[in-house]
Amino acid sequence: MKLIRLTGILALLALAACDAGIEPIDQRIRTLDEWNTAEWAAYAAVLRAYKTSDHYLTCAYFDNAPERLESEKNCIRSLPDSLDFVILRNPASRFDREDVPELQKRYTKVLATADCSDPTTATTLLKKTLSVVSTAGMDGVVIRFSGAVTDASKAIEAEVARRLGALSGKTLVFEGNASFIAAENRGLYDFYLLDATSFSDIFGVEGQVDYLTGYYGIDPGRILPIVTLTGTIADESGVSQPAPDKLFETVQARSLGGLAIGGVSVDYYSLTGNYPRLRAAIDLLNPAHQ
Repeated sequence: MKLIRLTGILALLALAACDAGIEPIDQRIRTLDEWNTAEWAAYAAVLRAYKTSDHYLTCAYFDNAPERLESEKNCIRSLPDSLDFVILRNPASRFDREDVPELQKRYTKVLATADCSDPTTATTLLKKTLSVVSTAGMDGVVIRFSGAVTDASKAIEAEVARRLGALSGKTLVFEGNASFIAAENRGLYDFYLLDATSFSDIFGVEGQVDYLTGYYGIDPGRILPIVTLTGTIADESGVSQPAPDKLFETVQARSLGGLAIGGVSVDYYSLTGNYPRLRAAIDLLNPAHQ
C-alpha cells in the first residue's frame, strides 16, 4: 500500500516538473581561452613558439563526418594540440566547420581533401572542396591522384594548377602518383605525402624517396611518409618493426619533413588506443617540444 502511495506521489511530482518546465542546460563546449584568458595566452605563446620552430612536422588523417556523432572521439578539436595539421578525409560537416577556429587557436592547420583521380569528376570535386576551404576558413587542401597519367588527367592537372595558383596563403599538399604533376607545377605544393603503408619493407620506402628527390627534384624536407600507428614494416634485416619508429629513422637519415599518420580516428578515444599512440609519435619526432 505504501508503495502504491509513493508511486502516485512521484508521478504527481513528475507531472508538476513537466508543467513547470525544465531549465535548459548550456551544453556549449567552453575552451581554456574562455575559462582563463591569462593561462591560455601563456599556453598559446608556447604553442606558437613550437609550431614556428624548426621541427619535424606531424600531420594526421582524420575520418571525419561520421553518420552519427558519438562523442569527442569524432571531433577534430580533440586532437593533440602539438599536431601541426590535420587532413579531413571526408567533406567537412557542420561540426568540423565549428571546430576549425578551435584548432587554429592552437596553430594547427586544417586541410580539406580533393581526390582528382577520376578525370570525369575531378573538376567538380575540386570546385566544391575549394569552396569549403574558403567558406569554412580552412588552411589548405590536399590534392590526391592515384590513377594512371593520361591525356585526360593531364588536362585536369593543368586546371588544378591554375586554381591552386590563384590561392593565397594556403598550405598545398599532394598525395599519390607524382607523375601526375607537370614539371613546371611541382613547386606549387608545400608538401608531398608518400604512402609508406603500401611497402612491406624499408627498402621500398627509401627507393621511393630517392625517386621523388632524384627524378622529380623534390626537396627532401617537403616529403612526409604516411604510416599507421599500429602498422609494421620490415627493417634492413627483414625483422618486423613498428612503422612509426622505423620510418622516423628514415626521416632523420634522409632529412625528410616529418611523418603523416593515417587512420588516427580508429579506436581514437580509448586510453590504450590511438590518442596516446599519436602523442607518442609526436614525442618521438620532437622529444623536446613539451
